[in-house]
Amino acid sequence: MHADVHGPADGPPVVLLHGGTGTGDYHWRMVVRELSDRWRLVVPDLPGHGRSLLPADGRYDLEVLVAAIAEQIDALGGPVAVVGFSLGGHAALHLAARAPERFAALGLIGTSLHEHAGLGPWRAFFDPDWMEAERPLWARTLARYHAPQGGPEAWKDVVRRDASGMHQPVEVQRLAALDCPRLLVRGDRDPALDPTHHEQLKAVWGSAVEEGVVPGGGHEVHMTRPRVTGPMLRDFLARHVR
Repeated sequence: MHADVHGPADGPPVVLLHGGTGTGDYHWRMVVRELSDRWRLVVPDLPGHGRSLLPADGRYDLEVLVAAIAEQIDALGGPVAVVGFSLGGHAALHLAARAPERFAALGLIGTSLHEHAGLGPWRAFFDPDWMEAERPLWARTLARYHAPQGGPEAWKDVVRRDASGMHQPVEVQRLAALDCPRLLVRGDRDPALDPTHHEQLKAVWGSAVEEGVVPGGGHEVHMTRPRVTGPMLRDFLARHVR
């Protein structure tokens, strides 16, 4: 998995996992600006995105993502802090349910536990033909980021794969074994997150979990409201990842 690294070489490592259709730089650029003075930020492109190619057999599923994340954590000497957005957070939760010892801290932004009614309409936006016609700047941006997957049209395959969905239910009860600082972040207007999913996690984790709800925030709240979410992440990491 290709990963960009920002910040001091001797800083505490933090892995930032991007969401569906995105890349590390695309989804985390604003957060990197906020945190790279103090932490060593490892920002990978998940397999099948940006500069990280699919396995040789072309397989793309949740297990491919989970295995790649585990390999990245192990390469850093784990356990390490991980912050995941949307699809990246969902894959991180699956890994945390199986191998909680790999995590020194876990932050989740806009992360669902399983399929729900809001995900269908949200994924409908990721139709390549609609994006080219109605959001041409967005389409050109994704085309540039995903060109390493196979040229200027490769982004369409990336978008179609992610829009098809891979939200296998997280085994929430197994997350009770995760014994590290935890932070949940969501926008209060996020159409792609059911707030009851946070309630399920808080029921398992109790008072050990922290939650931040951003007023007026949508799904990509760390991108659209960085002046709120940046300090929130900074405060969490400053207290728990030193």
